Amino acid sequence: MELWNRYIFLQHIVVALARGMLIAIVLPLIPAVIFGYPLLPTLAVIGSGFLLEYGAAPVGIALGLTPLFVFWVLMCTEIGIFLGLFDIFDSIGHTWPPVAGFLEKSRHFIQKFSLAERYGILGLIPCEIIIGVYANAPVSWVLGWHKYRSLALTMAGYIPSLVLTILVSIGLLGMTFPGRF
Repeated sequence: MELWNRYIFLQHIVVALARGMLIAIVLPLIPAVIFGYPLLPTLAVIGSGFLLEYGAAPVGIALGLTPLFVFWVLMCTEIGIFLGLFDIFDSIGHTWPPVAGFLEKSRHFIQKFSLAERYGILGLIPCEIIIGVYANAPVSWVLGWHKYRSLALTMAGYIPSLVLTILVSIGLLGMTFPGRF
């Protein structure tokens, strides 16, 4: 890569990271400040969300955050991770010729199979539940699926899992610590 291409590449990566962090970290902190939620538990849920995704819901519930706020924080974290990863991969694909060649070959390969091309994107829903966003964003990018359609299907798998995890967390913590939850 030439120096100019490296500069553009780094510029795209920084913008992608900033966008992902803005959505994943700053956006959940705004209601925390406005509605007076404790900052450290909110940051703990955000950090846990990066590692555990919807499995971070019990952390927020156990730390005394409301279920609706935990839902909001983890939704923002998931969307930020997906968009940040997708944009990073997209930047790499547009600025690095070997990766662009790999993308072209991958997309031609998937176009050979009409069922995979037509319905393959629906596989993002169970993939989100089983593996998570760290697989969905790269797979969507490599196969050339539309970013926001892929995000919507990823969230279609994430939202029921998150709601179920929040409800189970409230129930289990309520049975373990009666009167507190």
